[in-house]
Amino acid sequence: MTDLRFDLLTDWLAYFFGDENFVITSASDDASFRRYFRVERDNASFIAMDAPPEKENSDRFIKIATLLNANNIHAPEVIEADLVQGFLLLEDLGNVTFLQALNKSARLSLYKKAINTLIKIQKIDCQNENLPLYGEALLTDEMQLLIDWYLPQKEATPSLQLLTDVFQLLSDNAQNSPQVFVHRDYHARNLMVIHENIAVIDFQDAVIGSNTYDLCSLLKDAYFELSTDEIQTLLRYYYTQANIKLKFSQFEKQFDLMGLQRHLKILGIFKRLSMRDGKHQYLNDIPLVKKYALQIADKYPEFANLKAFL
Repeated sequence: MTDLRFDLLTDWLAYFFGDENFVITSASDDASFRRYFRVERDNASFIAMDAPPEKENSDRFIKIATLLNANNIHAPEVIEADLVQGFLLLEDLGNVTFLQALNKSARLSLYKKAINTLIKIQKIDCQNENLPLYGEALLTDEMQLLIDWYLPQKEATPSLQLLTDVFQLLSDNAQNSPQVFVHRDYHARNLMVIHENIAVIDFQDAVIGSNTYDLCSLLKDAYFELSTDEIQTLLRYYYTQANIKLKFSQFEKQFDLMGLQRHLKILGIFKRLSMRDGKHQYLNDIPLVKKYALQIADKYPEFANLKAFL
């Protein structure tokens, strides 16, 4: 089958390098419409991003990468860009994701490094960066994915009203916490480990939102499960290092409810990836995400009905 965009990307790279003396292989794809290729030339390695301009905003990617690097957060350097075609040539951050680097003996140490990086990210001054607000409209639209894609379409109206009330409670919780730079997908597949340091990728959807959102993404990862004790240890580590002023119990509830918002959304997204986009591998991750949601619904009395509903 002809891959027109791959051919266009190869032509673009040949024009940039001035010849065709390079090897290009698939590096990865993700849950979006972007694809990544590793380009090797003269003992150097690069990453080429294919981001169809009608579906992906590469300008946002460049803007956020520049902002992160300016604040001493290691994001891939943008070497060359063609926004009309939707092609970017990026620094290659290597092959070792945070997920691949995890092992039992060094696990907490690695997570603490990721938390330290997150705290640096949250200190970025976003005032003049025109980042979208992670406000009620966006939070609710995300949770609506649970109804639109995950749940059977014949649910009765009273059940949907229950969800509307839950969505409002979770939205209020998110907005009533400190508002900071939010990566929005800060988990083990979107962090790279380079010489024991943390680098970040897949940050183009960054917003200004709750300080607990990225922490939830990291500690209650859809692709990797920490033990309850590990989560508590790391939650307290963040609480101390970030100098949170709330009582720990209040902070923990903000964290839990933010995680519930995220996991209700992800249930809808993973089902949509299968049904709409043919990416059925994400169905394998639904049980863990549902487990996270049920744990919080069971923990707090105000979500008893949600637990029965799920």
